[in-house]
Order: sequence, then structure tokens, then C-alpha cells
Amino acid sequence: MSEDEPISTRLARYREQLDAESGNAEAKRAFAAALREIIEELDATGAPPEQLMAETGRLLELAAELRRHAVARPERASEGFTGMETFHDRSPIVGLANPLAPPAVLEHHPEQHCVRGKVEFGKAFEGGPGLVHGGFLAALLDEVLGVVTIYSGNPGMTGEYTVRFVRPTRIKVPLRFEARFDRREGRKIYVSAEIWDGDTRTVEATGTFISVEAAHFESLHADRSERIGER
Repeated sequence: MSEDEPISTRLARYREQLDAESGNAEAKRAFAAALREIIEELDATGAPPEQLMAETGRLLELAAELRRHAVARPERASEGFTGMETFHDRSPIVGLANPLAPPAVLEHHPEQHCVRGKVEFGKAFEGGPGLVHGGFLAALLDEVLGVVTIYSGNPGMTGEYTVRFVRPTRIKVPLRFEARFDRREGRKIYVSAEIWDGDTRTVEATGTFISVEAAHFESLHADRSERIGER
């Protein structure tokens, strides 16, 4: 591994290795997409209670079956930021295998030190009528602000950030966003971002993140393993 290799490139390579090793990565992503459909339709369904209770039992049986097939997460401690290799699948914002995620899609632009992307929030994320709950918008911005810190030379974790809701943000419409690495002063990383609905900027944020070393992620990963296991 080259010391000059960007962290985003390194993690992308690990993701490809993990996909090849797991054998079921694409199937889990398809499964999560189906669960998102269930979540999307649950609130408004008129299905009779006996049908819903029967399906509840089947879902609990399925959960037990999945638990029976639990496997340990692979270790990558010697090569990268341990525990972050699977972030693209497990994240509650961009996770392709996480049914809680919208999921948002990210595009890296290293030459501009920015991350751009798109997302569409479904009915499960509704706050005010027809509008995305502000907490989910803040979570999206926190995620992409964190991702863009890699262009500081080292990833950072949230110190603080300020979110300004400029206009209401609608559910069920394509949204786009951009996050930028602005500057670094010591361990402090300054970043900014916006969300757009068409040509209308609906949310903006500025943040200060704190640079962390790989050893810190390894410590977090070790604590996670001790508390809840490697799954």
C-alpha cells in the first residue's frame, strides 16, 4: 500500500475485496431494498389485522433464521481505518444493505475536494405534510460533511456543525447535495454543504470536525466487538 494512496481509494479497494469474499453482498442489498418497500407502504396500508399479525410472525421467524447465519466481520486493522470498510453497506444514510437508509448516493471529486450526490426521501422520512423531517436532513449533512473530511489528509469526526433550514424540503422528489473541504487548522477540519431541490437551496450547513488517526477507529472497533460481537 502506498502511503500517498487516498483513503477513499483504499477503502474502495477493501469494499471490492469484501464483496468478493462475502458472496452475498448483492443479495443483501436487494433484500434491504425490498425491506425499504415494506417500510414505505406500512403506514398507509389497509391490510386486515390478521394478515399483518401473520406477516409479523413470519418476519420474526426470518430474523431468527438470519441470526443463525451470523458471521464475524473481517478484520482490516493492518491496512486501513478498521470498521469503516463496510460503511457503504451498514450506514443509516448511504448503506445499500441497511433498510433504514434512503439510501443517498455519493460521488467523490478529489480534484475539487468535494463530494456530490443525490437522494430521494420516501414517506418513511416525512415530518410535516409532504416534507422531509429536519432531523434526517441534518443526519444526511453530518454524514457527507464527515465523508468530505478525507480531503484534509485524514478523516475527521464531528466536533460541531450548524444547520440552517432555508426552505422546506419535499419528500418523493430527487434532491442533490454537495459537501466541501474548506480548510484545516491543526486537528480542526472546516467543511460546508448544501442540499438542493432543483434550483432551490433548501438546507445549508457548516461544520468543524476533528481529525482522528486510524488507531482511534481500531479502538472503537475493538469496543464494538466487546460490547455487541463482530456481527
